[in-house]
Amino acid sequence: MGVVIYRYVLRLYHRASDFFLFLQRRNENVIMKIIIAGDGETGTHLANTLSVENQDIVLMGTDREHLSELDAVSNFITFEGSPMSVTNLMQCGVDSADLFVAVTPDETVNLISCELAKDCGARKCVARVDNPEFDSDKVKRMFRDRGIDMTIFPEKLAAAEIAGFIDHNWVSEWSKFNKGELFVVGVRMESGGELCGKYLSEVPNTPRMFHVSAIKRGNEIIIPRGSDRLLEGDTIYFSVLPQNLDLLPALCGKKVTHVKRIMISGAGRVTEHLLELIESKYDITVIDPDKERCRIIASRFPKTVVINATANDVVTLKEEGIDGCNMFLALTGSSEKNIVSCMVAREHKVAKTLARIEELQYVPEAKSLSIDKIINKKLLNAGRILSLLLDANANTTQSFAFDNAEIACMTAPADSKIVSRPIYQLSLPRELTIGGVIRNGEGMLVEGRTQILPGDNVVVFFVTGALGKVERLFR
Repeated sequence: MGVVIYRYVLRLYHRASDFFLFLQRRNENVIMKIIIAGDGETGTHLANTLSVENQDIVLMGTDREHLSELDAVSNFITFEGSPMSVTNLMQCGVDSADLFVAVTPDETVNLISCELAKDCGARKCVARVDNPEFDSDKVKRMFRDRGIDMTIFPEKLAAAEIAGFIDHNWVSEWSKFNKGELFVVGVRMESGGELCGKYLSEVPNTPRMFHVSAIKRGNEIIIPRGSDRLLEGDTIYFSVLPQNLDLLPALCGKKVTHVKRIMISGAGRVTEHLLELIESKYDITVIDPDKERCRIIASRFPKTVVINATANDVVTLKEEGIDGCNMFLALTGSSEKNIVSCMVAREHKVAKTLARIEELQYVPEAKSLSIDKIINKKLLNAGRILSLLLDANANTTQSFAFDNAEIACMTAPADSKIVSRPIYQLSLPRELTIGGVIRNGEGMLVEGRTQILPGDNVVVFFVTGALGKVERLFR
């Protein structure tokens, strides 16, 4: 009983001091200390992403050889040890950590290590979990009571991202803010687009219909000015109000596919979560070689046609009607198979394809093969976790896959720099732009004369590494 009381009092102490210490560190512009448990691809990618933001990162893992390789090339500290060991956690400095993230493959390890880290003094703790039963409000409250501030469900994040692509299949990236009062969408520019080849200074935009927040050209992210030109092959990131979304396909030369029939390769948990969102709206066929997974999907989703077969088999695909499908979703656990099956679907004139790619090194390759959308759970996880670096004022944050950029919606405090004068007088850093504002539940685009008001939700697009500059605007 004494141990239980001690742990309870210790947790209350840490929670009482957490807010004040966090504010103090922010005001002093002290670099955040972040400990990541799990040295797989997810943890390694997250460590690399956060280290670019000039944070103090410790990556904790058990693969000695991998950690040694990272030591030689990375801008963060590695530590060989177990997150289930209080001794190891303290050796990593968990008692002074602003953020502890557990992303090992074992959700039990993640949950317990977060609880231990919080008891030791970590201020915020995040756990990756897979069990869908943990996604209820009741369970989340229980986790928070035990010191786990956030749980991340990679499969559910992926399913939501895919559902958004089905509805808006002419975009490469899609972000909705608040309840949809403002959107940021990435659209690949085609040769027939009305904006193709134009300088931004030449683009008629009165009344203001959109704001070009960024341009991705090759591997470079450009925060544009009037002298920048929109070229074929660029991905253009637009801030846009919902009533003007339909203008963008013609501006970028994109054809909108009205989806009726969808074929899905893979009957795993991503597919299961996806069907919960979309089954009622489309004619869907799911193909998978695993009889048990086929049985589960068929029993849960009676409207869906389930085929026990391999989706890479051209004969099977033709027999099951791939020629009549508008969209093909490759969601198996094999990146190679997903890439191949998307290529087969493209040969059969399927209008839109999407591939789940688990290995980060395959992402650029898949994009070069004209696969319309790539889903990578590790990138989605990183984007969700990144939101915690933006303090309590961050409503939502998304890390754009392989674009080296982030977008955040942040609330403007009354005494912050962002509300002190019109935007053109703020001397914004070259690495960021203000895409729009949500004020009193209504979205609005901004121009140089716009002045941000206290309480506005401000959408900011910034290149990776500029997080500190964004934060300073809101202090």
